Amino acid sequence: MKKICSFCGKIIYAGSSPESPVSHGLCKSCYSGIIMEYGFNIEKFLDLIDAPVFLVDADVNVLAANFLAIEALGKPPELVNGNICGDVIECVNAFLPGGCGKTQFCADCTIRSSVNETFKTGKQITRRPADVTLKTGNQEKQTHLLVTTQKSRDIVLLRLEIDKTV
Repeated sequence: MKKICSFCGKIIYAGSSPESPVSHGLCKSCYSGIIMEYGFNIEKFLDLIDAPVFLVDADVNVLAANFLAIEALGKPPELVNGNICGDVIECVNAFLPGGCGKTQFCADCTIRSSVNETFKTGKQITRRPADVTLKTGNQEKQTHLLVTTQKSRDIVLLRLEIDKTV
């Protein structure tokens, strides 16, 4: 899969062939710029929140994630920060041609639509139910999530929690 920085357009990973599907993320230079703009280490700040959270941009690229989110995903930070949310959580649609945000199913994605709504209106969304099919190894698993979003400047704080009531 080819990966392109959604801010500067730089190719992060060229993919295995010219026909490789395209995903978006954040190159190290743009990521460092975001850290410098805010003047502090975002991850350390996010680690003060006692829930798994992500900072995302308008295209649902993960700009930063706290320790609890990294731990819940079981991935190293470099596979989380700077990558598009669908790739990070391994949504089955992210593996389709076009990748996360570009498939026919993405228009109905509760995570994406919640982030977009918060970006447009500035209104917080609290614990909106979302059914997502995630790929775990070679298996697919239907997962019930609760989506919470809150806007600050030009980023959204995204919280994804497992809905234990379902």
